[in-house]
Amino acid sequence: MTSNNFDNNNIDYMNSRPLDVHTWSDYSEVNDFVDDIYLLLKSIKGHKKGNKRLLKVLLLDLYVAWTADPDLKIMFSRDNNAYKAKSRYNELHISKKIRDIVDVMVEEGIVYEKQGFNDRVSGIGFQSRLWATDGLIEQFKAAKFSQFQIHSHEAREPVVLRDEVKKDIEDYKDTPFVISARSLLADYNQLLAKTHIDIYDLERPVLEIGEGKKKMRLQINQQDKFVRRIFNNRRWDQGGRFYGGWWQRCPKDYRKKIKMDGIMTAEIDFSGLHIVMLYSQQGINYWAELNEDPYQLHGINDIDPDINLRAALKLLMLTAINADDEAKAFQAFRFQAETGRPEKNLKNDQLKSMLEALKRKHEPIAHKMASGAGIDLMFHDSQITEQLIKRFTYHYQCPILTVHDSYVVPFGYDRILHKEMQSAFELITGVTHPVVEHTTDYFDSTEDEPHPSHTKQHEGSYSAKPSKRHQKELELFKEFKGKPDRDSWVPEWTMVY
Repeated sequence: MTSNNFDNNNIDYMNSRPLDVHTWSDYSEVNDFVDDIYLLLKSIKGHKKGNKRLLKVLLLDLYVAWTADPDLKIMFSRDNNAYKAKSRYNELHISKKIRDIVDVMVEEGIVYEKQGFNDRVSGIGFQSRLWATDGLIEQFKAAKFSQFQIHSHEAREPVVLRDEVKKDIEDYKDTPFVISARSLLADYNQLLAKTHIDIYDLERPVLEIGEGKKKMRLQINQQDKFVRRIFNNRRWDQGGRFYGGWWQRCPKDYRKKIKMDGIMTAEIDFSGLHIVMLYSQQGINYWAELNEDPYQLHGINDIDPDINLRAALKLLMLTAINADDEAKAFQAFRFQAETGRPEKNLKNDQLKSMLEALKRKHEPIAHKMASGAGIDLMFHDSQITEQLIKRFTYHYQCPILTVHDSYVVPFGYDRILHKEMQSAFELITGVTHPVVEHTTDYFDSTEDEPHPSHTKQHEGSYSAKPSKRHQKELELFKEFKGKPDRDSWVPEWTMVY
């Protein structure tokens, strides 16, 4: 198809993501495309049906990567242990045979591959990288299908159980709890799949986020919307948070620009969620009885004056709640601290002094810091999220995006979300009137629902014009999905910009 030669010096191998073995489509146009490519693979051997299935996964995932970011590479493992054909988490039965398919694709000029390598700067080893050759890109351009015809396989397992070292457990039993959780996720994912979720002003649907080793490019697309629930330590009462969807990896400033089916959104989060939960376990309603900023301290002087003390104390407390011991808490603090900021350079003795001050301030729950309590708290906050997903999926039939203790809903549903968050919090913890914070700029009151005539003045993050890409993609998405001009959940007064 084309030459396999490429210039190593001009390629960014760090701009990459793992191969998604769940990428699938049953549309005839897609199958015709795969058949055409299969005929080009003269040296392919083995079972035709199985080979085509593996080829389809590779081609479709390369296509999804290319449509949003032509420079994105696919991380590909050559380790036999990476492919367990009979795993409940591998519904397409992707086996180690996929390595042979890749070898043929490289040999026949379908894809480029940079085999496993060491980074010259860090010395860290990396998996192989795959990306489309010019010939395959021409095939992509001529393809008679669209990105909307590609999705996660319908049998993809959304309920994940992991052991103590975060390895997926294959043989768990389908208890009533598991069956119920899976059913909710199936309905929730279906709702997300038929909702166009996008950052409205991006002309190119890619975000460059993070710095240093954390720097990455995040694709904003309609394929990365599948949500799973992950439980830990072989237990159904630890962890249990909802993971998945590009918005979970998206910085809050960009989440403010999310639109659902062309409708602007609002985000609300809980204030000091895990701290309030820990106090509730001691029979104390934090906001009713103490009602003070949990991260505000005075008298800490032995640190760089350029450090945002409150922000540092907040990060330290949250990492301490989730860590098994102080050493791990301090390590996690420095890892999560922003690159280039003086917080990154805080020593263990400085962090220990700060943690001791936090323990004195929060004496009733001091014993929970650096105790590994976080995994249990995650289960409780996942129960709150579960209640909210149920309400919005079944009662309002309206999409909701979750980021653990923060939630994004279409504009007009924020007051409803505010009340539902309080109800869910009280149901799970027994504590009433939790403090929730509206984090979007254009709407700073949770008590008064905006009047239609005030919509424009509250736009804030939506002051820019929608990109041509967003408008075109939204129109094509609605046409492809056969969506009405106004979905049932859209308030009558809401305008689509």
